[in-house]
Amino acid sequence: MKTKFLKFILPAFAIMMAIGLAFASETETVSRIGYYDHPILGVQSAMVSDDCKPDGALLCKFNGYQLYDEPSLSTELGKN
Repeated sequence: MKTKFLKFILPAFAIMMAIGLAFASETETVSRIGYYDHPILGVQSAMVSDDCKPDGALLCKFNGYQLYDEPSLSTELGKN
């Protein structure tokens, strides 16, 4: 009786643990802040994705405005 119980419960427990750990190992995306120069409001900040980096070739834009890495607007953000 005891072995039948263990033969049923242990695989079920292992499957439940595998399902639970599959959702727990999700990678988290980190958003960063980019800055742009609005003609009326001045320098504004916006959340940008991870693929916008200071050394990218294609320029990153937010609502048509070029994004920069810092509020001084000296380093442009771009995508590879």
